[in-house]
Amino acid sequence: MTFDHYANLYLKFKQKELKNSTFEKYKSIIELRLLPIFKDLPINSIKTSDIKSWLFDIDDVGGKSKRIYISVIKGIFDEALYDELIEKNPVSRIRPPEMEKPLIHPFTPQQVRDIIQSAEMSNYRNYLNIAFFTGMRSGEIIGLKKEDIDLKNRILKVRRTRSRFGESEPKTRGSKRDIPILDSLYPLIEELYNSHDHDYLFKTQYNEPYRDTNVFVDRYWRPSLESLKIEYRRPYNTRHTYATNMLYRNLVTPVELAQLLGHSSTEMVFNIYVAYLDQNYKTFDRSISIYN
Repeated sequence: MTFDHYANLYLKFKQKELKNSTFEKYKSIIELRLLPIFKDLPINSIKTSDIKSWLFDIDDVGGKSKRIYISVIKGIFDEALYDELIEKNPVSRIRPPEMEKPLIHPFTPQQVRDIIQSAEMSNYRNYLNIAFFTGMRSGEIIGLKKEDIDLKNRILKVRRTRSRFGESEPKTRGSKRDIPILDSLYPLIEELYNSHDHDYLFKTQYNEPYRDTNVFVDRYWRPSLESLKIEYRRPYNTRHTYATNMLYRNLVTPVELAQLLGHSSTEMVFNIYVAYLDQNYKTFDRSISIYN
């Protein structure tokens, strides 16, 4: 049996287990990364060194992506293992590469104000406000329904996400969460809530929910940063900006921030946001006396 046979079998089984977005990612890895190298090879002829060599030659992605690649190819070999076509999974002997801490570059408070003030399209401006003042992911924002808005108790309930692959539950179990609506954000949420009768908080000109936020990125986000002469960063940076400012101003503890962001633990908060703040010495008080 060839590698291609078990790759297709793996995808067949995974299609019912995974979210559409994750399944499409795995499918893309197999089609673009694995099949060009291993497609017609008998699966029992592929050695650990062959896989390590393939992985070593990949230089356009980081450790996080390579870990996903390893998980996918291991799953393919597992199917052959279950069929007793191979005695051992050759991927099991491969040590996953170390995860590199992502480098973040938050916007300054002035840049946040400039970006929001430059937004002329109302839906885009509302999207920016929610992103910068809640730390929600883009898919979670456009997935908000009116039933998720508790105006009385001032709560946003994150219960779903939307993308080009459709609608699904949030990224992880911990991503289902309640976010307090800040006083500065409440009037905007209330106005948006009462502005139309659609089930979703955000609707297009065609009275449909947004499929994704690409229209915001291409038409408004990129041109806005360019016109403001702000170095380009992904819209996801709104989340980084929210998190670092919440910590820097001592508005929340790392535990509280992890809950607001939808992380299952504080590990990512410490690895990314606390680490970033610890390395930022711009406001460090150099006049302190250590021993007096």
